Amino acid sequence: MSSSASDDDYPKLPHDAVVQILKRLPVRSLLRFRCVCRSWRSTIDGPSFVDLYQKHVARDASNWHLACVEWCDPLPPSELLCFLLSGESLSMSQIEFPFAASSSLFGFVGSCNGLICVTQFAEDGYGRSMYLWNLFTRKHREVRRSRPEPEFLSKSSTHIVLGFGFDARSNDYKIVRILHHPYGHHPRFGEIYSLNTDSWRSLDCEVPAFCRYSSVVFFNGNLHWFAFKRRDVSENRNGCIVLFDVAGEVFDEMALPEEIQRGSEVYLAVFNDLLAVLNSVLAPERYSICSVWVMREYGVPKSWTKLYTFKASGLVAGFDGLTRNGELLMEINVGERVSWNPVTQQLTYLPLSMQCDLVTVVESLVSP
Repeated sequence: MSSSASDDDYPKLPHDAVVQILKRLPVRSLLRFRCVCRSWRSTIDGPSFVDLYQKHVARDASNWHLACVEWCDPLPPSELLCFLLSGESLSMSQIEFPFAASSSLFGFVGSCNGLICVTQFAEDGYGRSMYLWNLFTRKHREVRRSRPEPEFLSKSSTHIVLGFGFDARSNDYKIVRILHHPYGHHPRFGEIYSLNTDSWRSLDCEVPAFCRYSSVVFFNGNLHWFAFKRRDVSENRNGCIVLFDVAGEVFDEMALPEEIQRGSEVYLAVFNDLLAVLNSVLAPERYSICSVWVMREYGVPKSWTKLYTFKASGLVAGFDGLTRNGELLMEINVGERVSWNPVTQQLTYLPLSMQCDLVTVVESLVSP
């Protein structure tokens, strides 16, 4: 096809019909169809279509994928790959990291609207080298480095909490970074990165100190961490959910289901557009009792509802979340990654190493 072809060289379709067809196609097809004619390119690249496409694909479970990166050993750039698992049969494809440095380890902070926030484990500090990446369009941006950490935080004792979310009020993607010492009364330091301004600034609100926290979940405009705070330990409490309002830039807390036992495994997720809690307790008979809770009315702890409970043979060492079609991803026994189907009540062993990081991501045209 000639690159100089004009729109008049092809049969005309009503623009609305073209949009309805294009929004149902995978990203790889849309990238090719940008070359059909100028009007198609303009449509696909336009912000209104990018937004329309995002809303359409997010509703279909087939557009959601599981991205995986192994971090057991530093790998040379030529071997650093992201694995994308798709579909019920879990077909796997390999995608090369476009920003790999020599002997690097990478982990996922989170994903939002198809963008993945990736952090590099490096000698100069976890969470300092970060990237925003759309692995479907192959576009990425290196996040500008923040200013040096406060002097009172030594690298050997610093705890770093990260989160990545979308501010719908200002149409901006933001990264939150909290630095603190887990014990004692040292001050905390929080900062936030704005993609719109490509800059970091200090948070004006009071910053919490986490004694322990799980991976972060972005939902309903808030970042969520399951966390223990210092008073939870001293008062024998089970911990709580710490929230960060990405638009308002303030922290808050939310109670867990009352039945959650202290010392059990707890993980936050999103299921059917509801905030979910995944929980496992090791029974004396050496099997795990797992349960899934959802918050029927967001922000109302009394609305926590248990969806189901099941037994998993062996020790559930942790959770990796819920897929869009409702399968529960778990780490079980030693070195095994599995998914549990609540309908068939069957475990499926995943072709993944225990030494890897997972994130659920939806197809997207959003550019970092």
